[in-house]
Amino acid sequence: GDYFENLISYGITLNKLDQNFQPTDGYLTSFNQTLPIYSDDSTIENSLRMSKYHSLNDSLILSAKLYLKTVNSLDDNVRVSKRVYIPSSRLRGFESGGIGPKDGSQYIGGNYGSATNLNSTLPKLLNGYENIDFNLFLDAANVFGVDYDSSLDSSKLRSSVGFGVDWFTVIGPLNFSIAQPITKADTDKTES
Repeated sequence: GDYFENLISYGITLNKLDQNFQPTDGYLTSFNQTLPIYSDDSTIENSLRMSKYHSLNDSLILSAKLYLKTVNSLDDNVRVSKRVYIPSSRLRGFESGGIGPKDGSQYIGGNYGSATNLNSTLPKLLNGYENIDFNLFLDAANVFGVDYDSSLDSSKLRSSVGFGVDWFTVIGPLNFSIAQPITKADTDKTES
């Protein structure tokens, strides 16, 4: 359908990382909010992203990431195009937009989403190849809350484990991963 939106967005970031690219120590916290000024849809979006890195030694870096997002309407149901979906980088082993509440055959997203990522990076596993990092990861996430029909809600936690390779090339960083879902709902779309 047609709609009119006039929004204001702002963000606050606290960056205490030792370096922005390939950090080994420190933390990053970011809060973003989108508010309607004059809109056919009075939806408020809030998101919080937190990352913490800790280097045990030159050959092992541990990291943890948290992602929280909410979308709520002040006067009506949230439009499907504004609902929360978990990005594929936050839940490996599942198709992007392929988890959470479904209405018939369509994934409709939710009003709330959360994801946690635990990662161990092995930057010096191969001597002489400083541009290749290996990592082991555990991802967990969920999309839940459907304002127009609570029977569609999906409270099942999705999780996966896997192995990844970060390759820093002259054209930019490339990431390859193999993931295996641990917990999932029957309706989820998975991928390796």
